[in-house]
Amino acid sequence: MAIITNPRKSFQFSIFVAGMNPFLAQEVESPDVETEIVLHGDTNFDVKTGGRIKYGLLKVKKIATAYGPDNFFWDWHTQVMNVFTGGGFPPPVYWRSISVIEFAIDGITPINSETYLNCWPHKRAGKNWKRTASENTMEDIEFAVERIRPA
Repeated sequence: MAIITNPRKSFQFSIFVAGMNPFLAQEVESPDVETEIVLHGDTNFDVKTGGRIKYGLLKVKKIATAYGPDNFFWDWHTQVMNVFTGGGFPPPVYWRSISVIEFAIDGITPINSETYLNCWPHKRAGKNWKRTASENTMEDIEFAVERIRPA
């Protein structure tokens, strides 16, 4: 007979990105991982083998701070591509590693982590301001991921 234990809580995480306060991240969606299927013929049926690995986008929803400018995304993005200079830095300059750590029920003990390698900001969704709303202003940022290293 299986013993039911406490499930992991989705809020027990921290994200580490150079230049960003980890507590501003309210939601993190890890990238999808897909291995291409390569078909080969063998008489009257297909043989499927693994091909190239593709990683989706790492998506972060973060609070925009109320204590002055928060240029985390823009400063990093202008290293990737700067519309004023017409170019960007070489990838090794703007690539950063991003780590997400899940914690146990005590909120302190790490139980799982993933590190996303050679990341860079791909997209920031536009903000939505409303005079009749009271929720926090959020930034949706998507990061391109080259590789994933599980703990």
